[in-house]
Amino acid sequence: MPINLTSSCCEPDESSAFLVRRFLFLESKSKTGSYSDKHIPEGSCTLMFNFKGEVDMSINNSFSQELPPYFLTLPFLGPVSIKATLPIDSFGVACKTSVFSRLFNISLNTCRIPSYRRIDDVIPVDLYEELKNAEGFIARVQIFQKYLNDLTKGEEYIPDNIDIAYERIYESNGLIHISDLINDVNLNSRSFRRNFYCRIGVSAKSLCRIVRANQVLNALKEANEIDFQNIVFTGKYFDQPHFVNDFRKFIGESPGTFFHRDLRLVKLFSGIQ
Repeated sequence: MPINLTSSCCEPDESSAFLVRRFLFLESKSKTGSYSDKHIPEGSCTLMFNFKGEVDMSINNSFSQELPPYFLTLPFLGPVSIKATLPIDSFGVACKTSVFSRLFNISLNTCRIPSYRRIDDVIPVDLYEELKNAEGFIARVQIFQKYLNDLTKGEEYIPDNIDIAYERIYESNGLIHISDLINDVNLNSRSFRRNFYCRIGVSAKSLCRIVRANQVLNALKEANEIDFQNIVFTGKYFDQPHFVNDFRKFIGESPGTFFHRDLRLVKLFSGIQ
């Protein structure tokens, strides 16, 4: 099946890298039709600005929600299905979740739908309109980076304990023990768990599972066949059934089914290059 979508990404400049992991761009060549598949959360939160078309989201295939023109995707341990109605013109800003919630002073543990949050209470509609009217991907990147610099007044961002813990999970590929993580950041267990959940929207254990699952995905997409024994060993799963069950809970499909079907839309919807 031909897919008339183009995507690209770029890295932030040095002044924005404290918050931004990468910028994403998705555009359709066709004016009519729709595409449906899964979005794979990877632990970042992503500001999505949709300037054309409509995007609907469902969680665990239980309900469908039409998303607003701009919103924030959140870390989520479970399958998220997306339906994009053409034409599509979208700009995304993948952010470090702990930094975003602290910078904008928002809690992520009170969202009615756990995989996304309306963001018009902290991101001004004027920014959305300016991005919409910009000509090209690079112009949008420059507009957002200027907005961020004006917001912070160019001051250096100093990571706190939750930021450090968040990055340690990524550095360990999701394999760090939570007790070691708590010791590393010098917080008592109750304060750490409460503050982490408030800032990230999921527990540290759930984020570890999300990051670990994404490491498996990255490894498997380069492999010619699935080596379950190697996955169990490198991912520190108890056994093969443990891996398969964890994968199914996160993706909604078995690894055998998932990696033997067309994944082009999954990659486009998930910002995977």
